Amino acid sequence: MNKNLDQQYLDKLENVDFQPVFILGLHRSGTSILYKMLTATGCFNPVTAYHLIRYNQLLYDYENNKVELSKKELTESFRKKGLKDRGIDRLQITADFAEEYGFLLGQKTFQMYITPKNLSLFIELGKKVQYISNNKKPILFKNPYDLSNFLFIKQKFPNAKFIFIHRHPFKSLSSNIKAVKLLLKDKNPYTTQLFKLYNKTYENPLLLYPSRLSFSKLSGIGEMLLMFYSSRVVKYYLKNIKHLSKQDYVSITYEDLCINPQKNIETTMKDLDIAIPKKIDFSSFIKSRKTDLDPAVKQLRFFIFKRMKDYFEEFGYCLEDYL
Repeated sequence: MNKNLDQQYLDKLENVDFQPVFILGLHRSGTSILYKMLTATGCFNPVTAYHLIRYNQLLYDYENNKVELSKKELTESFRKKGLKDRGIDRLQITADFAEEYGFLLGQKTFQMYITPKNLSLFIELGKKVQYISNNKKPILFKNPYDLSNFLFIKQKFPNAKFIFIHRHPFKSLSSNIKAVKLLLKDKNPYTTQLFKLYNKTYENPLLLYPSRLSFSKLSGIGEMLLMFYSSRVVKYYLKNIKHLSKQDYVSITYEDLCINPQKNIETTMKDLDIAIPKKIDFSSFIKSRKTDLDPAVKQLRFFIFKRMKDYFEEFGYCLEDYL
């Protein structure tokens, strides 16, 4: 983290309020592309790589008219390191790339979801983003780790709105496993800047080698842990979604979003009671590509289906899909 240049300006946040809109879904369920599409409407203040990496100087930059310069320097630092995308997908990164606030929470408190211990930090993040945005637009937040935490969030932020995105468990799990393996195979410079604990893992062989071993062909422990985690999260969703008012959330599937992005985004915005001010071709955001399932997902497909059967049925997914 940078030296805290914002300390002298924190009093400016005292009377700042913000309207939070949360995008929540399993890891690799389409939260990033949905975030990108909604941000393109111009109706939200997104949380970006700049906000997270330069967190301790956001107010300083704003008060000293250095925001654009700071963003430019950050983007150029990505380019100098050869970074064009996140390394786990093809989404191009700049300082304005919409990112997960969980990285900031994890950096400060070792917990990547909102808890009583880091609630004040999350509120400060929201206030900073709102203040330097200099408008009254809602803030668009994204963090897969909070999918099993939305009731706590609603309790703390009664005005919060939620957009839930769902994807076939075989595909989201497979993509998540592949992403983790990539991050453990080689040090990812972009993730290193976002998340110092990731960097420390590479600095400590006692952390790195066991992590790699858990996702090796001889182990399979890592894949099993991700499967148990995903099944627990979707069970929480199915059990507790009824406790949210239907006026407080929108639920879509990644598959529907890809088939008809225009309709899904326009409907989502209408449900949020937000008018899109300009014409946007949302189909241009969708780049179709065929990927094979991870071998572990293929091998354990019956186990996954059994653990997540209710979730499969809720969204019309089948055991035979993608196999």
